[in-house]
Order: sequence, then C-alpha cells, then structure tokens
Amino acid sequence: MKEKEKEILIITGESGAGKSSAMKHLEDLGFYCIDNIPPDLIPSLIRLIEDNPEIEKAALVIDIRNPGFRNAFPSILKKLKKQFAVQVWYFTAEKDILIKRFSETRRPHPFERYEPEKGLEELIEEEKEILKPMKQYAEIIIDTSKMTIHELKRFIKGLISGEKPRLKITFLSFGFKYGIPTSADNIFDVRFLPNPHFIPKLRPKTGMDKEVVDYIMKFDESKKILDLILKLVEFLIPMYEKEGKAYITFAIGCTGGQHRSIALAELLASQTYEKFPEYEIYVEHREKNVRRKIS
Repeated sequence: MKEKEKEILIITGESGAGKSSAMKHLEDLGFYCIDNIPPDLIPSLIRLIEDNPEIEKAALVIDIRNPGFRNAFPSILKKLKKQFAVQVWYFTAEKDILIKRFSETRRPHPFERYEPEKGLEELIEEEKEILKPMKQYAEIIIDTSKMTIHELKRFIKGLISGEKPRLKITFLSFGFKYGIPTSADNIFDVRFLPNPHFIPKLRPKTGMDKEVVDYIMKFDESKKILDLILKLVEFLIPMYEKEGKAYITFAIGCTGGQHRSIALAELLASQTYEKFPEYEIYVEHREKNVRRKIS
C-alpha cells in the first residue's frame, strides 16, 4: 500500500465467496469494518475516517447487494485513493462451491429478490458475468474455493503482515474408469501412453516402482508429454497465484490409475519441486490412497 496515514481495504466480489468471513478476520486484526455500505454514504464515511484519530485502518464491503454499486464504484475508488492508502480485494469461488455454500446456509442469493423465477445456478452465473469488469480494480484476487475458514484466516493474516502464504500444489493421479476428480484445476489424459498393464511382470506393480517408470519413460511420447505438461505447469503456477489461489491441483489420469498416471504424477511433482522449492508440493494417488509431501 502507499505510504499514507490511514489504510483502507475495499472488499468486493461474488456473493458467497467469503467476504463476510474476511471481515470477521480483519476485525480481529484491528480493522474498523463496515459491511454493505450504500454508495451514497461513502462521503460521510470518508469524513468519519478522516476525523476519527482512533481509526487507522478500515475495511469496507461494497458489493452487488447495492443496486448502484457498479456505476458508483470507479468514482468511489478514485475519491478514496486521493485521501488514503487503498487496496481492493476481490473474492471469488468456483460455481459449484458457491452453489454448495448457498444450499448449506439456506441463504437466498441477492439477485433472487429481483429475479425470483431464476434458479440458483443461473443467478450465480449472472453475478459472475456482471462482476467481471470489477476485477480490473483489484490488487489481490482471492479464490476461496478450496479454503476452510481457518485457512482463509491464515491467508488474510499473511496478506496483512506482508508474509506471502505458501501456495500448495498437488499432482493427483487417478483412473478414468473410477470417475474424474472434482478437485482438479487441470486434467491431463495419458491413456495414449504404452500400458504396463499388458506386461505380465509389471502388471502387479505401480507407477511408484522403478521398473514401471523405466518402461514408460523409454518411449518418446512419454518424454514429450512430460516435457509439455511441465512447461504448462511452470506457466500456470504464477498465473494461478496471481488469481489468489491458495491450492492448485493438477490431475493426471490413465485407465485404472495404477501405472501411467502414477508414474507421471511422481515425475511431475519431483521436477516441479526442483523448479519451485518455495511452494508446498504434494503427490497424491487416489486409487492407492497415498498422499505425501515432496521434499
């Protein structure tokens, strides 16, 4: 933030993405917090913050619950930045996660009062589309899809203290015959690689065994796909981090999740750790119920 006397956090983003939880954590960190303030009251609030010496840092939730929010936000932000050190945090989450949260809390979506004929999924999609332009104003985009309340608290504490939270990256192997993992951010299909299942002495082994890895990696197509995935992973990690993700899952699938996917997941995890030792790297084999940290 800029070096100014008072600090202002603008909290905005999607309904159900964690803004209210963030406010509770910020209150614990000494912020003066105001939720759902109408745009018309912003000038009065500015005067209050200016005139009150006890308010050194404030957090304001300004979002879609106020009908004039989108039109007023750019001018509000401009006025605030003239007087304070201002930072905008945008909260987001995956559609399926938002649906689950609304269903569990039984809270209505803010758009429901205007469009009662629409279903929850449609309302969430509509809000996401409407809010797309707001992301351009955010210094930090926080994706809470895979965060628990406690993880969000630690994440926010790290942002406020200036300590960058460690990104957690998982390489997950699975078998397509048992279903696609819902936690995956990216899925790579390696069923085209030569299958050790058809080699009698390799069939009872897994991709964690050296003999299986050696067999798979002697083929040019195996070397090529490993290299291509690694290059994509190296590109995506900083992009996801910029988007505010705390967790990333790269899933690698073969038919049964025993040989090819496990071998590739192991190689990807170890080589990614060599490239990004500052992150927490995990390898997980769903069909073998194995998960471990790479170190």
